[in-house]
Amino acid sequence: MVFMDKRCGAWQVGDDPDHGAVEFRIFFPAGTDPGVKTIRVAGDFQHLLGGQDWDFVGGLQLVAEGVTPDGEYLSVTTGDLPAGFYEYKYLVEFDKAAPRIVTDPCARYGGLTDRNSGVVVGGSTPQENQVRPLQGGRRPYSDLTIYELMIDDFTLEYRRERAPLAAVIDRLDELRDLGVTAIEFMPWTAWKNTDFDWGYEPFQYFSAEARYADDLTRPTEKLAWLKTLVSECHDRGIHVIMDGVYNHVSVEFPYKFLYSDPAQCPFTKEPFGGSFPGLQDLDFAEPITQQFILEVCQYWMDVFGIDGIRLDNTVNFYVPGDLRGLPDLLSAVAQHASDQGQENFSLILEHLDLSAAGVTNATDATSFWDNSLFGLTFGALWNDRIDSQFLNSLNNRRFLTSGKVPTLYLTNHDHSDAAWQAGARDNVGAVGADGAGNWWKTQPLAIALFTSTAVPLIRNGQEFGEEHFIPENDHNTGRRVSGRPLRWKYRTDPAGSTLVALYTRLATLRRDHPAFRSPFMYPAEWATWQTQFNPTGVGIDVNRQLAIYHRWAVLPEGVETLVVVLNLSGTDQVVDTPFPTLGQWDDLLATFHGGAPFMVNVGGPRAPVPVGSHWGRILYRLNPKP
Repeated sequence: MVFMDKRCGAWQVGDDPDHGAVEFRIFFPAGTDPGVKTIRVAGDFQHLLGGQDWDFVGGLQLVAEGVTPDGEYLSVTTGDLPAGFYEYKYLVEFDKAAPRIVTDPCARYGGLTDRNSGVVVGGSTPQENQVRPLQGGRRPYSDLTIYELMIDDFTLEYRRERAPLAAVIDRLDELRDLGVTAIEFMPWTAWKNTDFDWGYEPFQYFSAEARYADDLTRPTEKLAWLKTLVSECHDRGIHVIMDGVYNHVSVEFPYKFLYSDPAQCPFTKEPFGGSFPGLQDLDFAEPITQQFILEVCQYWMDVFGIDGIRLDNTVNFYVPGDLRGLPDLLSAVAQHASDQGQENFSLILEHLDLSAAGVTNATDATSFWDNSLFGLTFGALWNDRIDSQFLNSLNNRRFLTSGKVPTLYLTNHDHSDAAWQAGARDNVGAVGADGAGNWWKTQPLAIALFTSTAVPLIRNGQEFGEEHFIPENDHNTGRRVSGRPLRWKYRTDPAGSTLVALYTRLATLRRDHPAFRSPFMYPAEWATWQTQFNPTGVGIDVNRQLAIYHRWAVLPEGVETLVVVLNLSGTDQVVDTPFPTLGQWDDLLATFHGGAPFMVNVGGPRAPVPVGSHWGRILYRLNPKP
């Protein structure tokens, strides 16, 4: 271990809650001479040591500790400082380049202004902030229902002066009651400035974003807020999945500016696999980059007790046939989890490419983000029409080996809300002037999402019909990456309360019925030329906008079977539905939101099933063993 185990960044010496010295340490990996002459640290702590704040010339000079096989460390320790949050930067003087003021690439705290780094003296100790284990233990990824959460948007309407990380806790009970069993947090690692950001331009990998961790009333409690949030999730049986961005960093990534020639910085020397326009690619051809990112993962795993990592933009650090980059990283993280006795640690790829299933199978990945249902959702809502590809989008699990499963969604942070899409064509949004609008068009798609063979992901606010627009291409104006605060009053209006009830019912059914989580589906595959039901009576009828498919699981007590009938049209229909066995079949959706029970008594191979417009039936039967 090179970085955190050797206390790179800035750390309090000891754990006295009232005062202590601070040690600063920088690491230069072996192999490339950075051309550094001196490094001095300055910040807003200097007046407490008899100097002047931000006096770089009078700053403390870091001293070389000696060369190791890994590289060279430089460090310096301050005198005693009172408890508080302090910001700092380095003045780096070079042999052959002009001096630079550089922030700390290994800081554990982002500064609140000017791309500074931060360090805390005092406050609660690590021993007082142990992350509590996940209640009931980690479940297999295939059992989860995931909620994608953007910390700033989620909390802006109600958090007041509190740290956003702390404010998330206010609504964890609602997410638990919704049936959420995992939260995938959009990136919480520090970004380059105080402007609003989604976090996909990492700046300091070991630091939680200052915007998220800052509480004006308790400045020394920053990382503690994140630990507390993870513990509170775990207390409710909710897995915590962090979004890790490892292909690229901000063009302002500080490590490269510690080198006389930034182009020679080994972490960013050359692109690897592919490039992301406007960002700085990491160089996984350099072993130190692989080590750095591995230690980033281990840091969040070991110190904050996360339960999985969603790896962003994996297409650009995967080279077929080359183990460097993504394959080695996944292998090392999986091995670390195993060495720590951690079962069911999830590794999810955002590999938006036709090779996604193959890469997932060939590596230690658990899942991949499956864009197929999203790709059909907009067309279904805009044109009131699904096509014959719809059924296949619900069963891409057929391409994965045992134990691996896709992650499916109607939309995500990169795209407009599904409820907005439902009313976009008529310019009425989710709820139009008549008070009805088009939000109800999303209902059969939600049912399809939860009855697919994939793991469902819900974008924050989707469960109550949030309706923000996001341009698919903002032509480099920056309008995609903008704040879209959740409007929590929507949760209790007629549309929102109905959708919350539906999502709660679907998530509860998925939790309680193994058939929802199994890999079994009939028909398992659908030829795209087929636009009508097959001779058995299942599949897609494009003209009538109907879909019928079966799901099942073999249990010790018998076979649990679901017959799913979806009506995506605007007309109520009676559907001649095939059933695999005779007897009574109960609709698991009928009683949601105060509805009356509904059942079908099947006396032959088929039975008529009435299905309302933009709705569905999930007909259930347990056939006991003979």
